[in-house]
Amino acid sequence: MKTLPRAALLAATTLALTSSLLPSVQASSEQVPRTVLDVRDLDQGEPPALAWTERTAGRTVVHGPDGTTTPVPNNVVELAPMGSGYVVQTALNRPTTVRWIGADGTPGRREWRTGAGLAVSPLGSVVAFAGRRGRVWTIDQEGDRVFRFNPVPVTGTAHAAVVAGENCKEGEGDPGTGCSIAVNGPRRAFYTTSHGIVDRVPRLRQVTTGRARWIGGITSFSEMGSCSTMMRRLSVKWSTCDNQLGDIALDNGHVIGTPAYADGFGPTTLDLLSMTDGSTVRSFTHSRTGHSATYFEEVWEDAGHVLVVTYQEGEWAVVRLGVDGSMEYAVAPRRGSMDRAFPFQLQTR
Repeated sequence: MKTLPRAALLAATTLALTSSLLPSVQASSEQVPRTVLDVRDLDQGEPPALAWTERTAGRTVVHGPDGTTTPVPNNVVELAPMGSGYVVQTALNRPTTVRWIGADGTPGRREWRTGAGLAVSPLGSVVAFAGRRGRVWTIDQEGDRVFRFNPVPVTGTAHAAVVAGENCKEGEGDPGTGCSIAVNGPRRAFYTTSHGIVDRVPRLRQVTTGRARWIGGITSFSEMGSCSTMMRRLSVKWSTCDNQLGDIALDNGHVIGTPAYADGFGPTTLDLLSMTDGSTVRSFTHSRTGHSATYFEEVWEDAGHVLVVTYQEGEWAVVRLGVDGSMEYAVAPRRGSMDRAFPFQLQTR
């Protein structure tokens, strides 16, 4: 899954809780391998192994990992493959809406007014979204099945965060089918299930990540930053006040750690944390000389590599970051302004 957009997350996490009772394990700065996030003059690598959008000359297309292209609206802000097409969320100075689009760009019959963000199950079989008055939906199969869940008790607009389960239709497939959707409200995180159960997510004020039996998010937020916790089977494994928790690797080995306090145009440091204890395995840092990038849209491409959309010195690119500290272009740089919408976006996982 991909985490809630930073602007929506910051607006939603205005309450602070104590996290002094939560275990915290972090590697010392002397032990952490570091790579400066200077993305000038990198080698060109393979294109992304997941779907991504490119906006050029007023036209936006989705590039599939198989080389296909699909036209989509220019105001797409999130997308996730589904069946023969994509679930897309559109916004950018318009109401935020979700709909399914076929491989040829033909839109589905329905659309939904939603909050920011899509949530995707670990294998990509289910895409969830939420909206006003805590309403929650999922799309699965070929994009032709939509399920509505019992709403969560939030005021304002809800935001889908995590999907657990690959089939939301009770009674289908192997025993134990069904799904659960974690949803963020303005003040609290809840979950709603295909069994009809609605309850609070234990310990977390805001859910920011999850995969399979893992779920993580913010326990406190203040002007000084935030503290986050990672849980497995709803049991606390570790916590940190150094990072917010982002996308979890496909093998559940690592999790992306973004700065604990988000401010400015974009972050300039990114940590890769061990899922075992939260220690930092690799840190991508800013340069003291000023020659370093900001990044957005961070998502795991495979168990050893993260894709990020970067901006540095007037150029946008998609860069592949390795757990081993390597960096290369997945999409070559192109000139662009920081005042406009990103020219590249990565699929939600």
